[in-house]
Amino acid sequence: MVVPALQLQLETARALAAAVETVMNPYATNDLRQEAHKICEDFKENSKIAVQYGFKLAEKDNSAVVRHFGLQLIEHCIKYRWNDITDGDKGDLKVNALNLIDQGTLDILVEEQHIKDGVARILVELMKRVWPQLWDNLFTDFTLLCQNGETQTELVLQILLRFTEDVVRFQNMPQQRLRELRLALSSSMASIFSFLLYILKKHLEIYKTQSVPTAEKSCRICQAVLDTLTAFVDWVMVIHITESQILPLLCSLLTDKELCLRASECLLLIVGRKGRPCERKPLMVLFNQDAMTVLLQAANNATEHITESTNFIFLKRLCEILFETGKQLCTLWGSAEDIGQPPNFEMYLQALLAFTEHPSQSLRHMIYSIWMVFLRHPLASKDPVFQAVVPNLIQSGTVCLHKVGYPSQNNSVSCEYSRLEFDSDEEFNVVLSNLRVIVVETIRLMSSMFPKLTFSVASAWLLENLNKPIEIGPGTGKNIEKGICNLSSPSFITWDACSVFLEAVMSKVFLADGEQPSIQEGTDLLYKTLDYEMQDPLILSAVLSCISALFPFLNHSPKTVPRVLTKIFGAVVFNLPGQTKSKRSQAVKNVRVHACSVLVKVCKNYPDLFLPEFDHLYDCMKQLDTDPDQLSQMEKIILVEALIIVSNQFRDFKRQSAFIEEIILPVKQLWSSPDFAKAFSSPDCFMSYVGLDQAAVEPSSADTCGINRSHILNCINTILAIIKRSQCPSEFSEAQAGGFINNSIVCNPATSHVIPMLDNLVTLLKTAACLFKPEYMTVRHNDFNKAYDIMEHDRLSILGIPPACVDNSDSLVYRHPLERMQNFITAVFEYGFHILGNCCSCLGSEFYQMPGLAKGVKENMLVYFKLLPDFRKRVFIRNLVKPLIQHCPKEHYQTVAIPVLSDLCPQVFEKLTERWQQINQRLEEMSKNDEEEDPESQEVLETQVMRQLTKEYIELLVMICISKSQSTEIKEEQAMDEEDPSQKHQGRPLFKDLSDLGVTVTSTPELYPCIILCVLTGLSWPDSYVCHRCTMLILPFCKQLKATNQLSSEAMQHVFVSVLSSLQMHGHTESCQSNLISLGIALYESFSKSYPCMTEVLRQVPDVEKELINQLDEKINAPPSKTCMEKKKKDLFRRIVSNLIGKDVSQRFQRHAQFSSLPRLFLESRRAKNPRVDDIENDAMGLCELFAPTSD
Repeated sequence: MVVPALQLQLETARALAAAVETVMNPYATNDLRQEAHKICEDFKENSKIAVQYGFKLAEKDNSAVVRHFGLQLIEHCIKYRWNDITDGDKGDLKVNALNLIDQGTLDILVEEQHIKDGVARILVELMKRVWPQLWDNLFTDFTLLCQNGETQTELVLQILLRFTEDVVRFQNMPQQRLRELRLALSSSMASIFSFLLYILKKHLEIYKTQSVPTAEKSCRICQAVLDTLTAFVDWVMVIHITESQILPLLCSLLTDKELCLRASECLLLIVGRKGRPCERKPLMVLFNQDAMTVLLQAANNATEHITESTNFIFLKRLCEILFETGKQLCTLWGSAEDIGQPPNFEMYLQALLAFTEHPSQSLRHMIYSIWMVFLRHPLASKDPVFQAVVPNLIQSGTVCLHKVGYPSQNNSVSCEYSRLEFDSDEEFNVVLSNLRVIVVETIRLMSSMFPKLTFSVASAWLLENLNKPIEIGPGTGKNIEKGICNLSSPSFITWDACSVFLEAVMSKVFLADGEQPSIQEGTDLLYKTLDYEMQDPLILSAVLSCISALFPFLNHSPKTVPRVLTKIFGAVVFNLPGQTKSKRSQAVKNVRVHACSVLVKVCKNYPDLFLPEFDHLYDCMKQLDTDPDQLSQMEKIILVEALIIVSNQFRDFKRQSAFIEEIILPVKQLWSSPDFAKAFSSPDCFMSYVGLDQAAVEPSSADTCGINRSHILNCINTILAIIKRSQCPSEFSEAQAGGFINNSIVCNPATSHVIPMLDNLVTLLKTAACLFKPEYMTVRHNDFNKAYDIMEHDRLSILGIPPACVDNSDSLVYRHPLERMQNFITAVFEYGFHILGNCCSCLGSEFYQMPGLAKGVKENMLVYFKLLPDFRKRVFIRNLVKPLIQHCPKEHYQTVAIPVLSDLCPQVFEKLTERWQQINQRLEEMSKNDEEEDPESQEVLETQVMRQLTKEYIELLVMICISKSQSTEIKEEQAMDEEDPSQKHQGRPLFKDLSDLGVTVTSTPELYPCIILCVLTGLSWPDSYVCHRCTMLILPFCKQLKATNQLSSEAMQHVFVSVLSSLQMHGHTESCQSNLISLGIALYESFSKSYPCMTEVLRQVPDVEKELINQLDEKINAPPSKTCMEKKKKDLFRRIVSNLIGKDVSQRFQRHAQFSSLPRLFLESRRAKNPRVDDIENDAMGLCELFAPTSD
């Protein structure tokens, strides 16, 4: 029995209260606080009458912190000491808990929220242990409590909310108890809904008719009811929602300032329900006029107070409601004959349009998602009512593409909303970029449906911009003073949006089935754009984009090609007054490079049109090249690419080869010069030639070593451009007629000119790798100590830090000598490896037939692979090794692929093993010391780089071992998905056969062990993506090794142990756990008969039930007629290894709550089996005679 309060030892209660006050006293010393905390914890754990003291401390006359501790004492005893409480005390505990609700709290407007929560938690824990078996009148008790006042009503509602969350969402109790409580909840749902709606309607009436404070109390009750409903509405049977008429009631609350947010969140959960069409159909009641009117009115009310964050959150909820309602409609539309256009569909679309035109960019992003759903729906997109709003949606697209709303600016109303939601321009820029992507996609979809309409809008907008004066806008800066736009200028923002809109329209106009725009209208628009003269670099860049978008009209007006070239070359040589080659602003450089890229694009898309202009193009480039102060290296190389693309249309091997020879001649002379030969011969000479061992020189024009570096990069980039752009005819007949076929091999016209230059390139890469030797690291000048480090933009990208939003359009391009040197070193490695990798894909068999190819790669690059830093190793694998292996013909496996892999794989395995050991050790030490890593520290950067290198190498192994047709089916993103892996791999097997190269690898004794060991070790590395990819390779490898008698019992045991050990590392990740369980059961099923050691491994699993292993063996060895489902085998295997499966940190060392056994809620009643005919009929029934052959 509970000891009466008067008999409690008041001294103990006072001591506990004093201890609690000391713990919460900010002025108490650390020693006093720790001592007081120990007193509280010891009492909580060891006192046999802690519950009684808890009720004493929870009395209203104590302070809030003491009362809260008292409530914690009671809850703790119920959760963790329940089995120690006698049945009589449990009954008294229930009575006292109800009294605590009835009389133990202050007024609803006065009581602290954490006290209310503490009281509710006590009742919830009791309900989880005794309801409904030992507390069948629970809801009667709750009803009586609610009649005693607002405070009691709010507490009952909080109890229902928390209890339902524990049962439905958190599910933090034994499965049997969970099932019983869900069944009990479901069976009581009609009563619960009636109770909740009765309370809501009753207090709504009081709230609307009474004055303060009565109205305020009823408002609190209404808010509590709505909060409680959110725990039910997304999972209960839809009949409870429809019969209770809750949807109209919630809609009516959307216009109430105090209740609208909670009502919208409740409504959102309802309209977002999943299920069968019959369960979704009742939700279409939201399309009635009353509901639509309220939605629009609520949106208007919230928009009037944009500075209040709660109103903005409410607006987002309304957007989500409209979005989910639209998704429900599209799911139902056409699912049955009677489901089509809903009533008031036009009003709903007008609501969508209203939000589409709202200034908030994040709201627009949400709403455009539903427009995409409608435009892609085969029936909704053809609905006349929907098509009637398309013109308005197209106009809205022209507004939504404007890059405005940055929190740091004030050039739009959108900025006000952005400041409510975003802390920086970088955060906002992510949302804005996503919005523009989805707007562009909707414009493309509408252009496919209404090509003439979308083009007319684009045409009118472009003409308006062509005829409108430039508006620079307010601001400061050199360009503003000169009358030139910056990135925030109104004219640039409009021109940028217009160019994006036009590009989206033109990408679909001539592919659509609808009425096409007038060719003459399009041609005239192209003429007017070509005639537009502009000396502002940002505007000129946008104009170039518009011209590029209008290129499809060139097919109908070939005579326009010379004018297009004139315009493009005018932009290629664009300059602002007073600027020279070395002093061009960023905006000028950008527009010149953009013009060169536009030329490449038009030549690539319309090569036949530009073939007659080839000589003109070539002459223009030659003329520009004569002026050393005109073209930069990048601009010149891009123009060369355009020329090569057009020259591919010669379809004449000799002519194309002669042209490439002419183009490459200056580079060839420089590349094979004695200066380069000497510079590349040794690290000392190279460092001296490029200036690594000398002090930095400023300005760059006075840096002779900088000129040397520029010449090297020019040669590398030109070689790369020629390899990438030079092509043979795609049709075999054309290739044969043009002389591209030699001994049944298609020859690239660039091959004979590029291959002789590869020796120097390999020498350069070898020398550059030697720079990382210790003896040469010390030779660097102090100014270039960080020249070998990772580039800053790469560092930010690896760490996931978005680049700063800076307007540098008016700034001169200046790079520090260290940055210039970093760029050079990075370019040598990246572009050098790219050249060799592109030789594999573009030159084909001719490249692989080079004598000594594998030997050259091994002796000049793989020998120095260990010297490279991790981020350079990744570039080597990605840019060179992967294309080398991917494009290797089968006949060259033994001469190229296997020798290279035999040298590379052991090195990578050794490196990865060493680095992951270091990373794991550092993480373990930090965990012991309870330290947190600085997200931008060097250690974090190194860890991320190692993850990228590991993924790159594992992807290489997957490419080697899995057939191409199969590996392409598996996207890299799938490994990172949070979906159920069993659903993710439905329809295709997780484990596949080895490719031809994979089989060749397994037959190479010096190669396959390091690959298999790397895969097995990779299972233990703390990277879920790597684990997922490794699981794909183990079973195919084992099957192949078993087939060739190379798989020993010890090896199989090691494989199986590695898989089971990986469950400890990755078991807390759902996708990894599923894949590892699948792999484990597949291995056991495939090999346990041949390798009994696998069964012994399972028997060594801690606390394993031997009977489970026997059951698994029986199911695996069962005859074909009695084979069981794979799911049952997996579940059985999961139970066997359950003690090995790792848990998340949050789940480790958890103290489990105590639950006692209760009477079964529902007793199973099984029907008696009907006896068999054989059991009741002793005599023969004549069946044999019936089917016996007769003499007739």
